[in-house]
Parts: sequence; C-alpha cells; structure tokens
Amino acid sequence: MKNWNLIFRRTHLYLGMLLIPWVLVFALSTFVYNHPGLFAKFRPADPQWVRLWEKDYEADVPAENESSLRGTASRILADHGMSGAFAARRQGPRLNISVLNFLHPRRLTYDFTTKKLRAEEKKFAWVEVLIRLHERTGYGRGGLLASLWAVAVDVFCVTTLIWIATGIYLWWKLAAVRRWGFIALAAGFTTIVALALTL
Repeated sequence: MKNWNLIFRRTHLYLGMLLIPWVLVFALSTFVYNHPGLFAKFRPADPQWVRLWEKDYEADVPAENESSLRGTASRILADHGMSGAFAARRQGPRLNISVLNFLHPRRLTYDFTTKKLRAEEKKFAWVEVLIRLHERTGYGRGGLLASLWAVAVDVFCVTTLIWIATGIYLWWKLAAVRRWGFIALAAGFTTIVALALTL
C-alpha cells in the first residue's frame, strides 16, 4: 500500500504542476470575460478591423446548407493563399468568412450582388488572445494547429479528472483532515447547485 500511496502522491503532484498554466489561462480569460470594463483600455482602438484589400471576385452563390457554404468559403480562401481553421455563414447577400487565428484573426466578406471581396485583419491585443484561447474548442475546424489545440484541451480535461481522483484518494488516507475534506466537498457541491439554479 505504501508504494501505491507514493505513486498517487507523485502523480497528483506532477499533474498539478502540469495543470497550472492551463488553469492560469482559463482563470485570466474568465476574469476578462466577467470584467470587460476593466480591460477596455487594453483593447485595440476603433476601428478594430483594418482593411487589407478589396477586389472584384466571381463566386457562385452557395446553397443555404453548411457544407455548401464551407465549400465556397474554402475555395475563396484557397484562391487567396489563406489556410487554416475558419467559420462561414451567410448573411443576406453576403458571405462572411472568419479565419480563426489566436494572434491575428482575419475576416473576408464577399458580396454576391456587387461581386466584391474584402479582407480585414483584427488589431492585436493580448487580452483578446486570452479570450480566443478560452473560446476555441472542437475538432474538424481545419488545420493541424486547430486539431492540436482540441487535443490539448481534451488532455487537460482528462488530466483534471485524474488529478481530482488522486486528490480524493490521498485525502481519504489522511484521517486527521477527513472532516475538513467533507466540509470542502459539501461547500463545492452546494456552490454548484446554487449557481445552476440561478442560471
């Protein structure tokens, strides 16, 4: 049993160290979300999007389904040497393409009536990089880095669960502090229930 205790202690310690940067990024980005007024001065001045170019361009009007929109958007990006994760949506006579990037996101707007394609890039700000790190989730968004980020988030989730399990195991082995552990767990569950009921 002593060997298992040692394994659990080391696992818990190493996982805790591994989680520190992830928890820090999540905490900072959440704080920025909850207090936008405090960070307004760190955001780029208006206009936040800088025009890169605007040109004539011919593209077929896609159907309203998502695969058709993404197909058209993918061709537009390829024609202009852009790649990576992106999102596309139709808004009336316009197709809006968001090229996802942690540091320098871009957006392309194609107007089917005027046959004009405009490209813009968002001004850089560290607070917005934090927000984009917080928001980016999911697979199938295109690009190796986007998939690696999704894998990293999954690894973080699994690591957190293992860290919690090893922590509970080690706490249970310390009879002297077991009462405080029950109080902490009860307080945690009470907080979760209270927050869930107010949403």
